[in-house]
Amino acid sequence: MKKTPQLSLVGSAPSDAPATSTQPQSNTTARAEATRRRRNVPLNQLIRVRDDVDTLTLLTHASEILDSLVAISANLADEFDGSKRHVAVAMKQLSALAEILVCRARDNLDPQGPQTCGPETRH
Repeated sequence: MKKTPQLSLVGSAPSDAPATSTQPQSNTTARAEATRRRRNVPLNQLIRVRDDVDTLTLLTHASEILDSLVAISANLADEFDGSKRHVAVAMKQLSALAEILVCRARDNLDPQGPQTCGPETRH
């Protein structure tokens, strides 16, 4: 059985990074340092898409992710009032719009596919 390598979301420190001291750091300092290191790692080094995945599959997964984002932001909007609610509603609307665009692109690639894509319409 082939051994699968373990993945790290943060990655190792660059070889030119200063060595960490042996003195204990405060929890806040350690957290700030970890955040700085994470921000230096580009997203494309953390998440990769296989080269052999077709466009229709990519669009289908993107649509499902956007559908989840619509649901999360709708629930979040119900918990806030005022300007925070406006931000959550804007997130919901933008993610719904993005989902509509992704669905149209998917339909253009596969016109005979199922037409169940897109956010639910409510009046």
